[in-house]
Amino acid sequence: MKRFLSILSFLLLAMLPAQAQQTSTKMKVYSEGKVVYSATVESVDSVTFQTSQKAPVADLLDVHFNADGSAEDISPMKNTVVKYGNPSTIWSNTYQRYVARFTNPWGSTASSFYKVDYTNNTQFRNALADGHTLEVLYMGDYAGTLANVEAKPFSSMQAGGTGFLITTTSGSRKNEMTFLPNVSTTGSSTWRWCTSGIVPQARRFYHLVGVWDKSKGKAYVYVDGELRNTITASGSLVFPSSGCTWFCIGGDPGSAEGAQAGWTGDIVLARVYDKPLGAEEVSALWDEYADLQAQAEPDMVTDVNYLSGMPVKAGGYYAVSGTGFAQGDKIRLVPTAEGASEQTVNAELIEETGIRFQLPANLASGMYRMILVRGDKVQDLGLTSFNIVETMPHGCKVIAHRGYWDTAGACRNSRRSLQNALDLNVYGSETDVWLTADGVMMVNHDATFSGVRLETSTAEQCKALTLSNGEKMPTLEEFLVMMQSYEGPTKLIIEIKTHSDPARGQAAADSTVSMVRRMGVEDKVEYIAFSLDICKRLAQIDPEAKVAYLNGGMSPAQLHEFGITGLDYTAANYRNNPSWVTSARSLGMTTNVWTINSEADIIEMNNMDIDYITTDNPVAAVRILKYYEDAQ
Repeated sequence: MKRFLSILSFLLLAMLPAQAQQTSTKMKVYSEGKVVYSATVESVDSVTFQTSQKAPVADLLDVHFNADGSAEDISPMKNTVVKYGNPSTIWSNTYQRYVARFTNPWGSTASSFYKVDYTNNTQFRNALADGHTLEVLYMGDYAGTLANVEAKPFSSMQAGGTGFLITTTSGSRKNEMTFLPNVSTTGSSTWRWCTSGIVPQARRFYHLVGVWDKSKGKAYVYVDGELRNTITASGSLVFPSSGCTWFCIGGDPGSAEGAQAGWTGDIVLARVYDKPLGAEEVSALWDEYADLQAQAEPDMVTDVNYLSGMPVKAGGYYAVSGTGFAQGDKIRLVPTAEGASEQTVNAELIEETGIRFQLPANLASGMYRMILVRGDKVQDLGLTSFNIVETMPHGCKVIAHRGYWDTAGACRNSRRSLQNALDLNVYGSETDVWLTADGVMMVNHDATFSGVRLETSTAEQCKALTLSNGEKMPTLEEFLVMMQSYEGPTKLIIEIKTHSDPARGQAAADSTVSMVRRMGVEDKVEYIAFSLDICKRLAQIDPEAKVAYLNGGMSPAQLHEFGITGLDYTAANYRNNPSWVTSARSLGMTTNVWTINSEADIIEMNNMDIDYITTDNPVAAVRILKYYEDAQ
């Protein structure tokens, strides 16, 4: 920028008339219709250039990411920033700072995020309430078409609040970048959809600013310095519900300690300003990053991906995928622990998928930053955690939750989702069943569908219902027919839902087992249920069947007494009772964990040596399982 101003000064001076030496002259430089620079000319020897607007400073929140993956608020407010899960930070040659990298499943539960709690910060709350500005610089990392689910990079929205999101399609709304303050004249929740009209491109950085001006009753959204929309937003700010009055970077508060609408990709900065910024101030914010982007050299390697938190054997190999690796590349391993020494290793190309490198025999467990070295150029590939072990966990076999539904043409509990799971050759495809009023087992998760209650409706009424992929609601019998002709390894994991009364639950168990026997697929089916009575009934009427209990809280020994063969619990149950994994194995029982979707959580559960994992992200879970199997 300084070099640009020097050249600009020379050119303007060359164009000045002679009389400019004796009089003051105002000069302006325009860019896309905006005044970018102004010059006050007193004489040929005196030309002063200044920016048309100095960039404002974030006075409520200015999140700065650190090399070790932590983050801090460098604003005058000095809020505490707490890290959850395992977000990584990476040095950006473009922005000359560490940026946060999130691998949460797009729009799903966020296991990696940062939390800034303002529940008891009266000054912060009052500042938000009298008008505010949010700023984020971010990139969404997704493949193919953008998923039609809400994903939130920086927000504080739970039945109120303010923040940014990528919207779902609704009416005229597209999957577009949106500023969404909750502002009401009545005190009840009222979302103000300040949409930008821009659907974000994958792996492209955007500078997004949202302004709520209470005095004017307006909300504004800017993308890359340009005003994209202005809407009416009169009234007062409605704060989020209890426990959710905190800003989330990487998702959106879902509870006091949990986040939802997870973000996938990078976040460079997240800021909150006390006042509504004007157009010139927003333009000044953008100018800094526009200059950095214009001057940046492209990365040597793109689409970098690796598994962090994996157990590794000293002297073993570690793989990093990406596009652009070259023969002769080296990897510098820089530990985050103080006093530890960095080491450089040679990288080996793996066809077109990336590289692998051998870990030094003396490598200690801990966090390491991986730096790609190519001649005199370097590129930060990111943080990874190595856990040195002598024996590898065996790895979790994969169960696709309600089938492998997250693909084109499929939906949860559809025939297509079951077939996809069978094609993927995972261990199991989970499904849910209900007993209709006339004694037919229907496949659906919820008790009702489109206003039809399955338990009190006929099979014909249920079979007339249309799923989101265009299929009609399937019966359990149709699923079992598919299993009859299937010769692969995948099993159908049937969850018998908790019915309106115990007798109906028992009848559903009896009907299901009877049908499985009649169709001769006993060896291709396993059972699960939240109801302990249903699990007991299944074990009683088919002692050879594999039956797992879902509700949690009971030890392996307690379940074993009832003939139940497995635990199928949440991650929290295993975290609170880690000995249950080995106890179950000693009793010949199995362990399964549900429903785990992020790579970080999948890796954590694999490291606990659990037998099975139920997930909406079976492709990632299979890739992680292969790592454990190959490393044995």
